[in-house]
Amino acid sequence: MLGPIFVNLLSNRRKPPLAKLSAINDPEQFLWQILPHAARTFSFVIVFLPPRLRRALAVAYLYCRMLDTYEDLLPTLQEKESALKRFIERFDDPDDLKPAPALDPALTDDPQESTHVLLVNRAVLIDDNFDRLKGSQQAAIRRLVRRMGAGMIWASRVLTEQGGVLQTPGQLSRYCWHVLGTSILFADEMQRLDQGLSPQIGDARLRLCAVVGEVIQLANVTRDLEKDYVRGVFYHPQLPGLEGARREQCIREVRGQLILRAIRRFREFPQFFNTLPAGQISRARGAAMLLIITTYVYYWRATQKAGLPAFDKQQRITRLGGAFTWLKCVLSRRATARFLSWLEKTVIIAFDRCQPDRSKRFIYEDGEFDVVQLLKEG
Repeated sequence: MLGPIFVNLLSNRRKPPLAKLSAINDPEQFLWQILPHAARTFSFVIVFLPPRLRRALAVAYLYCRMLDTYEDLLPTLQEKESALKRFIERFDDPDDLKPAPALDPALTDDPQESTHVLLVNRAVLIDDNFDRLKGSQQAAIRRLVRRMGAGMIWASRVLTEQGGVLQTPGQLSRYCWHVLGTSILFADEMQRLDQGLSPQIGDARLRLCAVVGEVIQLANVTRDLEKDYVRGVFYHPQLPGLEGARREQCIREVRGQLILRAIRRFREFPQFFNTLPAGQISRARGAAMLLIITTYVYYWRATQKAGLPAFDKQQRITRLGGAFTWLKCVLSRRATARFLSWLEKTVIIAFDRCQPDRSKRFIYEDGEFDVVQLLKEG
């Protein structure tokens, strides 16, 4: 158990060891060594899962990272669609996993993105881990790859047609669903399978998966607004075409709106996580709480940087406090319910303190995108 955890704790995510990763030929070692450099929050969440779930979640996340890398780095819509379709289709035959489309390392000189390219080009090592999984886990991963891959094709087309801009809150919500909501649904399916339940869920829980995925993905979006601006991706129609001080001011304003959108939707987390199927003592529940804690900590810090009066010092979760909360949640459903109740009250108060402008669509509007309707149409 402790090996993957120590790897995560000791990894320098700012300086990925590309040479070391390139030299690893053991599939098991490669899986756990590259995971901290391919993932952010999810890396820590995955390694704290019980072993019967840990490998499946790690493999699934790394396949998602590969899809994301094709979408991010390939320069044309045709190249993106071709690679994404080939990656999806490689899972069509359960007994014959086809090779992943390779990428030219010259596509990027960014160390983190170079790690992602390396992951794509060494996908055969991840495939070896995939082959070791149970059939039900493999089937869930195939569903995830198809959902996310199809979503990335949609996102690539929309961004190309609209000059790199997501024009409406509904488009933003759908983008977040494809990028991360599908992963939340997959994790929920995996936990249900682990508890001997059917992976099928009702419409209400499916919508909660979309909300949870959106809040977590908005953390990635708001963190990378400047970086995405440079590569021509805009998550708000006010962003394109600005320079200098006007550009900085607009990014700051948009970041504030998207942070407030996430905080407003954060109040739905307790409804989702309180009904997570798990035993009285559950490392899977603990991993879910770790995901919540790290997401909350991000938004606490992000509001401070954005100058939003959302949280006060007493509502901060420190590393020690987070570790203690995590341990209590592993050991007790009741402690989990108390923490989630505190979280719900805290984010409601935090949102109200900011007194958001009701006219800001990207803060308030949720009705345009419905994940249930999308999956029925698909």
